[in-house]
Amino acid sequence: MIVCGVAVILLWTFAARRLLGWHVSGPVVMVAGGIAAGFVFDDEIGNHLNTDLAERLVQLILALLLFVDAIEVRGGFLAGERRTAARLLFLALPLTLVAAFVLGLPLLGVSSWAVVLAVACVVMPVDFAPAADLLRDERLPRGLRHVLAVESGYNDGFFSPVFAFALLLVDASGETADPLSALGHAVPAFVDAVLVGVGIGAVTGFVLRLSAAARWTDVSAVRIALVLVPLLTYAIATAVGGNGFVAAFLAGLAYKLDRRGRQGLHTEIQDGPREGPAHAELAAVDSLTAIASMIMWFVFGGVAVLVFELGFQRDWILYGLLALTVARLLPVHVAMLRSRTTWGERTLLGALGPRGTSSIVFGLLAFNAMGDSDAATVLYVMTVVIIGSMLLHGLATPLALRRFSGPGRRSAPSHPARRSPGG
Repeated sequence: MIVCGVAVILLWTFAARRLLGWHVSGPVVMVAGGIAAGFVFDDEIGNHLNTDLAERLVQLILALLLFVDAIEVRGGFLAGERRTAARLLFLALPLTLVAAFVLGLPLLGVSSWAVVLAVACVVMPVDFAPAADLLRDERLPRGLRHVLAVESGYNDGFFSPVFAFALLLVDASGETADPLSALGHAVPAFVDAVLVGVGIGAVTGFVLRLSAAARWTDVSAVRIALVLVPLLTYAIATAVGGNGFVAAFLAGLAYKLDRRGRQGLHTEIQDGPREGPAHAELAAVDSLTAIASMIMWFVFGGVAVLVFELGFQRDWILYGLLALTVARLLPVHVAMLRSRTTWGERTLLGALGPRGTSSIVFGLLAFNAMGDSDAATVLYVMTVVIIGSMLLHGLATPLALRRFSGPGRRSAPSHPARRSPGG
């Protein structure tokens, strides 16, 4: 099935620009291809997903995503709108998780509250892959787009430790592990992740800076290094018992911190491109991440076929729709109380919260960690949320903007932090 996914990516590259002109993004093409493949390989999809190899591949993809996201936010760690971005990340984000958890307790009907927590981590990360054009739409205020770009870049890194803790609590037999015992494993794993991630990221940045200053390396070599750093970080962190996802994210932050101090390797290596450090240094890992993300969208299309066979599940559908709307809107409004943002801006920030690759990756990992009934719930809710997001944020929102935005209400273009595949 993966071979089919690669073939669909190749076909998409033949007409990517024309498809974008028709507002058909890469993820949409991949989902359509995955659905078609799902009908052909229907009996094999579940077996392929529930393997150690599939789980490892998904884990590596998540490590790549987190590393790239940590580096790509431009204009500093919180870009220009620091107060609003901080409110979104440190107030709204925890509140959205709490809201999704509370809504899931009566609606999901799963074996334990730990599964509900894992599902909340699956459905709430914001990802602009299915609606990448929104971060470039000049009809939206520039500051708002910057804030959303920052949130999209960092929020899955914030969700990862909670998600890992939830999976520690989940037992495939349907029982819930002791929370204190799980914390006893999670805290040392987090500490190891910090040591490994920050250490590798900082040392890599420092050595590359010295090598660049001495003209011992060039941008093409740095691009290779940045492909290897998240993979090496994840491997070492998991080998010592740490959280590989958190380690990869922190490695990206540590590398970004060092890069900010030297204004990017491209200023020290004269043959490098001048578009900016993130673009120059991350070109290879960014392309690899884009391919991996598109594979995830193809797999999601196949998963959707499995979900369709479960029929109409009212409570699960209701939960997915509430997670996509109420569980996002209300926490954002609460987090923005007594801030300088207007009511309309708060509503836009809450409404513009698409879900994408991060939810797919978290969902597949949760599927592998849970028993059959809980795994089915995770895939079903994940599918409802992502398809709903594609319709709401990828189709309805751009149409609404074109209809209700009058002429002349345009702001200067911004440079979004997260470049989504096919976006």
